Amino acid sequence: MYTNSKIANSIRIALVSGAALTVLAAPTTFAADEDGAKVERIEVTGSRIKRTDMETTVPITVLSREDIAQTGAINVADILNSSPVTIAGSDQSNSAFSTSTVGLNTTSLRNLGDSRTLVLVNGRRFVSGVDPSSGYAVDLNAIPTSMIERIEILKSASSAVYGSDAVAGVVNIITRKDFEGVELNAQTGVSGESDRETKTVSLTSGKTWSGGNAWISLGYDDDDGIKSTDRDFSKQDLAVFLDENGNEYAGPLNSSFPPQGRIGKYNGDGTLYSGSTGSFNRASYRQLVTPLERKYAAAGLNMELSDNVSMFTEVNWNTTKTKDSTIEPTPLDVVNDVWLKNRNGTGGMDINSPLIPDALRNALIADGITNLNQTSFVRRLVEFGPRSTDLERDTVRIATGIDWAINDTWASQTYLTWGRTDQLQDNGGQVNKERAALALDVIKDANGNLVCANELARLQGCVPLDLFGAGTVSEAAVKYIESPAKATGQAEQFVLGSSITGALPVALPGGDIGVAMGLEYREERGVYSPGDLAQTGASSTNQSDPTDGKLYSKDVYFEAILPVLEDLEFDLAARFADHSVTGGDWTWNAGVEYTPLDSLKFRASAATAIRTPNISDLYGGNGETFATVVDPCNGIDATTTGNVAANCRSIQSISDRIAANGEFVLTQAEQQGTGGTVGGNPDVKAETADTWSAGIIWQIVDDLAFTLDYYDISVKDAISTTSRTTVLNRCFDVDPSNFSQNCNGAAIRDQNGALIDVNSGTSNENNIDTSGIDAEFNYTTDIGPGSFKAQLIWNYTNEYVVTGILSGESIDYVGEVLYPEHRANLNLSYALDEMTFAWRMRYWGSVEDSIDGSNLNYTDGEPLTKFNSIDAVLYHDLNASYTFTNGWEAMIGVRNLFDKQPPLLPQGSNSGSTGINTASEAYDVTGRYFYAGLTAKF
Repeated sequence: MYTNSKIANSIRIALVSGAALTVLAAPTTFAADEDGAKVERIEVTGSRIKRTDMETTVPITVLSREDIAQTGAINVADILNSSPVTIAGSDQSNSAFSTSTVGLNTTSLRNLGDSRTLVLVNGRRFVSGVDPSSGYAVDLNAIPTSMIERIEILKSASSAVYGSDAVAGVVNIITRKDFEGVELNAQTGVSGESDRETKTVSLTSGKTWSGGNAWISLGYDDDDGIKSTDRDFSKQDLAVFLDENGNEYAGPLNSSFPPQGRIGKYNGDGTLYSGSTGSFNRASYRQLVTPLERKYAAAGLNMELSDNVSMFTEVNWNTTKTKDSTIEPTPLDVVNDVWLKNRNGTGGMDINSPLIPDALRNALIADGITNLNQTSFVRRLVEFGPRSTDLERDTVRIATGIDWAINDTWASQTYLTWGRTDQLQDNGGQVNKERAALALDVIKDANGNLVCANELARLQGCVPLDLFGAGTVSEAAVKYIESPAKATGQAEQFVLGSSITGALPVALPGGDIGVAMGLEYREERGVYSPGDLAQTGASSTNQSDPTDGKLYSKDVYFEAILPVLEDLEFDLAARFADHSVTGGDWTWNAGVEYTPLDSLKFRASAATAIRTPNISDLYGGNGETFATVVDPCNGIDATTTGNVAANCRSIQSISDRIAANGEFVLTQAEQQGTGGTVGGNPDVKAETADTWSAGIIWQIVDDLAFTLDYYDISVKDAISTTSRTTVLNRCFDVDPSNFSQNCNGAAIRDQNGALIDVNSGTSNENNIDTSGIDAEFNYTTDIGPGSFKAQLIWNYTNEYVVTGILSGESIDYVGEVLYPEHRANLNLSYALDEMTFAWRMRYWGSVEDSIDGSNLNYTDGEPLTKFNSIDAVLYHDLNASYTFTNGWEAMIGVRNLFDKQPPLLPQGSNSGSTGINTASEAYDVTGRYFYAGLTAKF
């Protein structure tokens, strides 16, 4: 294997600056060259075979420790997701409205999802940080930036090398090793709005001796987050409406659950309800960026046990807490949540109940209402305070193993990793719906006082719950009805592996045949308990079933590097995985490198990859959801033709409403009020992917290098939660002779025909095809007394097509907000003696919110026009650092220098996240941000 080409030399230079390919920290072996000298063999990301060069058949991008420092980010997710080839799966903004996933930070390669992106630490798997009912992904909060030496992004499928989940590629996080002395890092930052204060401090100490090294690191990070009301674009719930001229504008979207209560068309006191009297700003309780506090400790030990045998151990502990994470107070639907009308409940409130104000009673009687279960009855429970989520995730991971240098060319490694994430969640602001029913059933006692009708309930503290007006709920009623909720979850992973690598005794014209082979056993366990009241549905929090599951995989793999000629090499890999649920599957990788000139290399690779279903996919307990659902019957009238219309009219409640009003049109409250459940499916099978790439590496001149790679990924049988809208469309778009009015139990409607529940689950739902081009330019030169470096990383997405397996419908999402055609980073730096200056530009191309018109305005339900188009954005970041003579280093910087504000993506848009009115995966929600830090070495 050649080692002295211009390309190899340029890669070695780039390794120092973190701009191109790099190597995985791993045990090394040595081979004799032609002169008898020993040449170091190293392990390159994407292969387990140790080799003498750093070039691979697949593209890799590296973020060095210097790159990380120049961002000023204290969370590795912020670093990764600003790269043109990765995007946030879950972040501190798009998860702020959730409960069990709030505060998570995950990453997704090629926008294929965090579950299809394999995250490794030092080449080995890391335990999931997501509660097992919600998904599977590594929570990057558990890997503090102060521990990271570099991050290698393998932009190609690699299941044959690393096993399941490496469909889009691999993110390999390399931690610091061989540490000598003591290092103290401290950094603080604040936004230009004087909020989102961050603080981080870490202390690392290590010692190296002739037989090994040891180190320990302790750290603390704190991110104060941002309230939604602290930014103009998120301080109010917004939606798009049409003015009198038909022009779109963004205006407040008032909640249909007002604090004074709404009974039919009346306020709780009997006055007529309107949008102005019902105004309630949900955003005033929400988080734009979830506050996080992290504490961590890590340690490592490498020790020679003999001349040929050494051992390593890595220990990580991390705890992450959300702080003051809140959303708006509980919206209580008394008729359906308390009296269970949608479940054929018989409860209600007689019109003569002493709780009902006279004005309201008279108005309802005039409308023919004799019991409140005959109309809508909703109220925002502001007296109970905001719904809060105090969530703590504790992650522990241990990796240990033995390396044996059998001889100069053969080595083996046996290792095990064990990791566990425990999640403890306390939810406030919830109510006990069973107690609410008792507290709404009142009578007058002998003294004329209102008391609960149920004598046993009175003995247990029951007092009347007055929901008829603003501020009418007493403190005693709050105390009786409030129901703090707890939920716990645990994800556990165990991996045992053993491999042997070396060179066969026969050689090809280009050199030795390198091989690696091994066995791997991986076990995943997951449990989640949402709490007793949440499981029974007695709490106002989302009803949720528990999760409990286990799976394992037994794998065997083989790799070979075949240097057919000095300038031609083939890389081959294959793996057989026997999964406890889905059975056995083969995956393979094949690559070729051709170097016709010292300065030019061509490369190509093809692979099959697999993602076997995880605990959530298979065993996730059904959980209640209120994500948007589109009713195919909305807008149907007596003249509408087609199967959908005929099936809708066959439902009596819809037919009655058409007869009364001329058409079936849902109100805003009805459109927003559809609940239901989603959960796992034990019949889900593995998804597979066929991928290939081709590219060049060209050392144009000594100081200028260029790489260009085309990639193509085709995922078959992609696992997904079936959209509840899709469930409805499949149900209604059938011949009337095959139609089920309740969609075989998946849909429940109220007496007015409005959907109350639509249920769904996971399935092998789609095929996904994506392709594009990655390019990198790296330039280094001396300018004046200093050294100048420039790096351009650019991604062009050619297609991102999702095809429904059953429907055959295909949609190409390229050009939408999360799928821009063009993303790029331009990094410029200049080093002058002890000073370094860096300027980074991040580009996100122009996009549309929806390319197929599936978004809508709230006036006539038509697709957005003005608010559908979003211009390209360019962010500018600056950083400066200075190294003192004693080795200490100080740095200052600013992100989003020109305070670029995110585009408005309100409710009704496809990409806007609840509570923030934009897409945090694509756009900076913080604004201009200043930071400063100090590194002290002793």
